[in-house]
Amino acid sequence: MGRRTAIIGAVCLVTICLVVTYAAIRDKAKFSTQAENEARARKGKIQAEIKGLAEHPWAGEYYEGDGLGVGISLSLAPESGFVFEWHGCMGVYDRNYGLASFADDRVRLSFTFPNNREGFQGISPEFIPVSWGPRRYLIPPRKMIEFCNSVNADDEPRQDIHGMHLIRWGDEKKPVQGWPTVPAGFQRYLLKKPITTEIVAVGTPKLRPSLADWKFKDTPVTLKGGKDIGLRPGMEMHVTAPEPVFESILVGAVKDHTAEGVMTGIGEGSVGPKVGWKLSTAVRR
Repeated sequence: MGRRTAIIGAVCLVTICLVVTYAAIRDKAKFSTQAENEARARKGKIQAEIKGLAEHPWAGEYYEGDGLGVGISLSLAPESGFVFEWHGCMGVYDRNYGLASFADDRVRLSFTFPNNREGFQGISPEFIPVSWGPRRYLIPPRKMIEFCNSVNADDEPRQDIHGMHLIRWGDEKKPVQGWPTVPAGFQRYLLKKPITTEIVAVGTPKLRPSLADWKFKDTPVTLKGGKDIGLRPGMEMHVTAPEPVFESILVGAVKDHTAEGVMTGIGEGSVGPKVGWKLSTAVRR
């Protein structure tokens, strides 16, 4: 699991109580008994429809999460629509349901309740179905590079249900070979071998607020190598040396022989980065 994923999980666990309380006050309808019953009934129809379908390119029951504060389920089928729920240690954090349609190689959701995507609420209104052998994933367009990063880091194909991309239940046990079928524009982000580099300069960090009582610390860095070594904007580079450090850097602007990136830490006193740190698109295991 990448450093950015770990940061999201940590923030989620600390702030989830505030988010749930706020959501419940603002969106009482989606947390009502009536909505709960409707979601349960719709999910039953979806499950029945799925059983009657042959191998389908996107219908199914999907999950992503860490098993703690993030547990997102999405069930959907062509005729019965979809049900989305976010479960955590305190119960249901968010819920929605409605119709599901497919056009232009994308699944689109039409919501019954407002799909407020603030903090840790809501879900993407559209997904790109991605197949990987017998596996099926649903990836929001804006997270396609992040999915490719997970493949490069060997976080995917994952071996259990927990992970940060929607996967059809049961597919996590299915072996795969080759590459996932991501859209053509993203295939170049899937690497046959890891890209390695190092930090050659560190800029001045900037602090920004979080939903909790700490601040994020964003530190700009310059990397050795750019287009010449295959770096692209949005790639995630993981620290491989020094060994005690488990951090990652998100690549931004890429030039011919250098690239800019940002390392995000939690708290003003968070560590590094330092000139000379070694980086790779693969995670040190």
